Amino acid sequence: MRNRREGRNPGGISETIGAPADAQRFTVNIAAEVAEELRGIAAKHRVSESSVVEISLRQLFRRIPPATMGSFLHEHGACLRRR
Repeated sequence: MRNRREGRNPGGISETIGAPADAQRFTVNIAAEVAEELRGIAAKHRVSESSVVEISLRQLFRRIPPATMGSFLHEHGACLRRR
């Protein structure tokens, strides 16, 4: 299924949500309360958890300029996580 706004993003991020040809698998660690909220949103709206994550990240990337992303992340508690 194609997003109506496909082709409008000059940043090169695919506008196709969930297309197998565009999918890449990521494994990430997130806080338990964030995971619970993610699952709740996905279940309530009958969408996949990966769609919630992808669309949320797209919105974040569009709202925070790349030049300020690092400082924004650090201000919100980002750090390196190693197992």
